[in-house]
Amino acid sequence: MLTITVRNTNQVVKSLERELDSVMTRVANDTLGVARSKTPIDQGRARRWWRMEKSYRLINIVNRVPYIDELERGRSKQAPSGILGPTVREISRRRY
Repeated sequence: MLTITVRNTNQVVKSLERELDSVMTRVANDTLGVARSKTPIDQGRARRWWRMEKSYRLINIVNRVPYIDELERGRSKQAPSGILGPTVREISRRRY
């Protein structure tokens, strides 16, 4: 029989939450950078409009230019396979 006793569980939980927040922020920053780099450039507006929006325990990477959906569908010759698919594939290969 194996028994494990964890003391100061509040401190342990807070430490784990801080580490989780840190990893989430790193992944979000990397995702933001990769999405920007994979966004095609004409005048640079779509690339500049990538933003990170944070709320409690949630980080969204957004781009609100009106034509971002068309770019995502491969309308640009610079990014015929879109932006998000290649971004997710690249980020998922990384180790955090």
